[in-house]
Amino acid sequence: MEDGNQDYDLSGIFAEAGAKYGYDDVEAEYADFDELKMKWMRHGTWARFFVSDFMRDAPKEVMQSMAETLLAKICCSAETEYSEAVCSWLTAEEFVRSKQPVYLSKREGMVPGSKGRFKDLGGSYRRLVESGMLEDDPMLYIGWDYGYPDRGPGRASVLMRVVGVSPELDSESLSDEALDYALYSLVLHVSLGFIPCRRSRETDYEDIIGRYPRRDAMVEELLERGISCRGVPRALTRLITVRR
Repeated sequence: MEDGNQDYDLSGIFAEAGAKYGYDDVEAEYADFDELKMKWMRHGTWARFFVSDFMRDAPKEVMQSMAETLLAKICCSAETEYSEAVCSWLTAEEFVRSKQPVYLSKREGMVPGSKGRFKDLGGSYRRLVESGMLEDDPMLYIGWDYGYPDRGPGRASVLMRVVGVSPELDSESLSDEALDYALYSLVLHVSLGFIPCRRSRETDYEDIIGRYPRRDAMVEELLERGISCRGVPRALTRLITVRR
């Protein structure tokens, strides 16, 4: 990964990309987001972009491609895919090593360590690896996420290789088998990797998780506790773009 002090004008890069779509007043700035995302607002030929500071050290060619793709998504097709240059930079091991600690520092409620009061996420993960359900990933961070707001098993960030598990699963009465399935439903997203096309990811995910042994029984036990694992769990599988 290149040096973090990139010598280029962020607004200039977005202005050049915006000009191709009729925008003549374009500015961009970095923002302290807790996720890797970009926000934007526009009116007529005016546009403003707010880029996650996780992208601050991106090489110029990566940022140029990012800007061009974002404008294409906004103006032409939301299904426009990111370039190979962008995907390669975001999925490099160097990116995870440098950004994961920063990401975790922004995740309020994320508790260090895998051991809860009753359950050990590290033990659950080892069981999944030893059974052949998952491949061991030394860069994966798994922890209890007390900031998780929903009634699902938790959330996962594919690019940051982080899995946050709902503390609702830290229960003495929950079977280890149900915990393992809930954790698997989250880690599977990270294992699948960054897939720019969301539809393709959802198809792959449902096909694989549907083959989990005794899945229906595990889903039922979790549902009895108000935890839904049906469908695709909340996961950051791609860059988020939000209209501000």
